[in-house]
Amino acid sequence: MNIIIPQNIYSALFAFSLPDNLKENIIIKESSLIIKELEKNKDNVGLIPSLDLLLHPEIFVSETFAVSFDGLLSNSYLYFMPEQNGLKKILLRGDLSSNDLILSKILFPEQYGIEPEFAFDTQPIDFENNNYLIVGIENDTLPIVNNGVSFADHIAELIDFPYVNFVLASYNEQNLKQINEKIKITNEKITNHLPNYLAKLQLNSKLNDFVLENLNSLYYDFTENEKIALNELLKLPYYHAITKDLVEVKFVK
Repeated sequence: MNIIIPQNIYSALFAFSLPDNLKENIIIKESSLIIKELEKNKDNVGLIPSLDLLLHPEIFVSETFAVSFDGLLSNSYLYFMPEQNGLKKILLRGDLSSNDLILSKILFPEQYGIEPEFAFDTQPIDFENNNYLIVGIENDTLPIVNNGVSFADHIAELIDFPYVNFVLASYNEQNLKQINEKIKITNEKITNHLPNYLAKLQLNSKLNDFVLENLNSLYYDFTENEKIALNELLKLPYYHAITKDLVEVKFVK
């Protein structure tokens, strides 16, 4: 059994907190590919983008662990060019997942009353002439030095609950239960050892301090509040006619 995670700061902190025998089984993949890896080997466990559940409602989801935000910390950040007349286009880049693609199409009509065009981008970043949604480690220090806006904070405000960005899931219910038993104190371990874990990541000092200062907006425990939050999040695409059916999550303790 392997544990497949995306490449970002918050999944790395989770990996550092695992027992040594589980660390040996970590595999890192792009966020959008993790669900496909779980389909190939249904004994594996993966940290998947929460909206992947829309197309895979049969998968089991941990009640013990998730990655959620409700403030300045986020895996995705928005950057708006200065002095623009109307928001017409947003460029997408980084480790994009179903969450970023679907929720960005809901967020702007819902909160701003506009429907900008979205386009994938691989060109050099130009904050003076473009708007961006940048996902994952490509953000580096950009949120701090280029006035990044937390995408997670916007989504949390939209649903009035924390934004559950990633959930721990598997097609093998028993394997997921075993992992749940071994990670019950993950949140406590990350909180207690955060400076040491961040040191291992060798982040830019500004980004390191930013994470430390805003730790209160990051949640790993999957409480009843996060369970409600996930269900509210999964309803959004249905209410906006993006999906045809509501999803009933198969939670596992």
